[in-house]
Amino acid sequence: MARCKSIEYTIPAADSAQDGKMNWMILSQYLYAGYVNIRSRDLPQCVFESSYIQGADITPIKINYCFRGRCEVMLNKGATTFVVGDEIAVDYGTSCEGRKAFFYPTSEYEGVELIVIPAKPLEKELSPYGGKELISGLTDKFSDRSIPFITVSNARIRRCMEDFKDDIISGADEKLLMNDVVRLLFLLNDLPFKDEKRRTFCTPSQVDIAKKTVEIITGDLSKRHSAEELAASFGVSESSLKNYCRVVFGKGYQDMISEIRMKKAAELILKGEDSLGEIAEQVGYQSQSRFSKAFFKYHKVLPMEYKRRNYSAML
Repeated sequence: MARCKSIEYTIPAADSAQDGKMNWMILSQYLYAGYVNIRSRDLPQCVFESSYIQGADITPIKINYCFRGRCEVMLNKGATTFVVGDEIAVDYGTSCEGRKAFFYPTSEYEGVELIVIPAKPLEKELSPYGGKELISGLTDKFSDRSIPFITVSNARIRRCMEDFKDDIISGADEKLLMNDVVRLLFLLNDLPFKDEKRRTFCTPSQVDIAKKTVEIITGDLSKRHSAEELAASFGVSESSLKNYCRVVFGKGYQDMISEIRMKKAAELILKGEDSLGEIAEQVGYQSQSRFSKAFFKYHKVLPMEYKRRNYSAML
């Protein structure tokens, strides 16, 4: 069986969690399939400098399916939108390029990406399946679009992407991966590219306020910042600040802060360098009992039991 060329990147995690990875299968000079599983907000520059996935000087079709997490996509029109779990996004020159085009606000994302460079040699490679019509069928759908097509996946696309993921991870035979590609292209061609759920768009300044809010909060978790206080520092209303955070991070202001505190607390517990009382103070709780209650609410287990379980798992 013929195996595809492949390239793998290790993506350093945002905290002490296990590092993420990207696995790319190079099916041809014009066709790349990748599995993305990361725990960081940004991708390293080396991903964008790889000669393997630079492609030709032709606008690529980028197809992304999100299994879990949240991806911020910067558009050419100056706005930002988001792809979340079980959504598929098809982009043909409507989003920005390079490292700044993608941001993962929750430091968690798993998905599959297919890069199709619509050149004549690719049409020839796909000719047994009607390659020219498959490619032009997608590019024609963007004749009157200025933003990517993003929609919740149907059951057939979902099954296709699950198979795609498994085949990339296992380093499947080239013919099997090509069948995955063709199957997906057929399914996408059947979509009208009109049935989209209501999209949420943000301006760069709104996204920037949400990100800076998180930077301030995470800069010193022992301090507590009210939404009203932070909103005033940015010159916006409290309701606007909360809305920006919800759109960018997918959670309300209080839920977002609680998640940040509890993830950091879990990290500190596993390091084992501080007492529970010290950890409680570091993440903003003066009372150890209130900290334990908040930890249990988020992790569904008390701090000492969390430490015991994870310590046993590491032995």
